[in-house]
Formats: sequence, structure tokens, C-alpha cells
Amino acid sequence: MKKILLWLGIGVLGLLVVLVLARNFIARKAVEVGTQKMTGFPLEIGAVNVGLLNGRLDVDNLKLMNPPEFEEKLFVDLPKLHVDYRLGSMIAGAPHINDMVINLNELVIVKNAKGESNVQKLKGVASSGSGSGSSKPAGSSGGKTESRTKYRVDRLHIHVGTVKYMDYSRGKLSERNTPLNIDATYNNITDSTDISRLVLLTVLTQVHLPDIGIKTDDLKKDLGNIGTSVTEALSGATNALDQVGKDLGNVFKNLGKQK
Repeated sequence: MKKILLWLGIGVLGLLVVLVLARNFIARKAVEVGTQKMTGFPLEIGAVNVGLLNGRLDVDNLKLMNPPEFEEKLFVDLPKLHVDYRLGSMIAGAPHINDMVINLNELVIVKNAKGESNVQKLKGVASSGSGSGSSKPAGSSGGKTESRTKYRVDRLHIHVGTVKYMDYSRGKLSERNTPLNIDATYNNITDSTDISRLVLLTVLTQVHLPDIGIKTDDLKKDLGNIGTSVTEALSGATNALDQVGKDLGNVFKNLGKQK
């Protein structure tokens, strides 16, 4: 009996060692599967690091790629994703995230030769009834409703660097880059809020683009109170930009008076 318990203990210890050593690989697969399920888009990841004794997850060089019907391969360049979570909530199957930081370096919005935009293909966007409604999200299952995992995010911080717009619908490429460098913070997010739509809404409220089949008002419909707080979350960045413009104007005025 003692030998059985000894070998059982050795087996459990060995399993724990394997899980510890393979934790980053397991987390990498979880991020890949979770992101593709949430967006419907293929994903590439540079590195994943999971803290041993704390609820911390860091993902480096995450790139969300476009479906094959788009000429441009890259959709999102996200050099850093940080998640601080409660370990017990993961075991219980209802993730509680204290803090999530999305550092989005570049978002590439593409309209293909058929006039379809890649954002229309995002899961949870086309199903909201925005645009023409003719495009189905990549990987959709014919109208079957998927159950959502219950989760909570206490604080979500989003940084957006550059937005690139590429239009192939007029026979030749028309391209425009818009440096944003904005930050937005949202609080008390639950599973009723699609984070990919929230990121898209954050961008579209700041960038004026031609028709891409998605309207900001449609994106707000299923975001609850979070949708109404987008303007408030971005007001700090907007006010700061306005103040910089006023300060520069005053500098030039003073320089003119000194001549």
C-alpha cells in the first residue's frame, strides 16, 4: 500500500513538473484558440509568459491576420498584451481579470476588390446588424448561437498607435495612414461586452473613414453602459490634444508680438 501511495505521489509530482514546464505552451494554445474563437481570424504569436506564483499573463508580438479574401495579410499588430487575473476564478471557469492592457501598435482596415471590409468579417460585428448584413463572420456556423464564457474585467486599458486604411475596391490601391496615439480606459466589463467591438468602436470614434460597412452607432448597441462611456474614456486624450493646439497657438502669437 505504501509503495502504491509512493508511486502515486511521484506520478502527481511528475505531472505538476510537466505542467509547470509546459505552462507557457499551454497558455499560448489557449490564447490562440480563444482569440480565433472570439474574432474568427487566424493568429500569430511571438511569445507567451505565465507567472508561476501570480495571476499574470504576458503575450508578446501578437498579430491578427486577415482572412484569405483580403490582399493585405495583417489586420492587427499588437506588440504587447498584459493580463492580471485571479487564479481561483480561472479554476472556477468564470475568469475575473483585475487589469488588462492592450497595446495596439497598428490596425489595418482593408476593403477588398468586392467592396467588403475586413472589420465586417469579425465575429460579433456582422451579427449586430450593422452594414448591409450580407457578410457573415469568418468561421460562423450558420446562425447557431454560441454560448459565452462568463468573465469580468475590472479595468481595461487600450492604446492605439496608427490606423491604416487600404481600399482595393476601385481597381487600384488607395491608402491612408492616421497616427492616433490615443489611450482609453474602461471599467467593469462583463461577458455582455464584446472586447473586439469595443476596441473597434474606440478607433472609429476617432478616425473618419469612408464607408466600411460598420457604423459606430451599431457597434454601441450590444455594449451596454460601456458603449455610452467611450466618449468619456477618450475625452482626456481629446482635451489634451486641444490644449496642446491652444498652447502652440499662444506661443506663435507671443513670438509675433516680440518681432
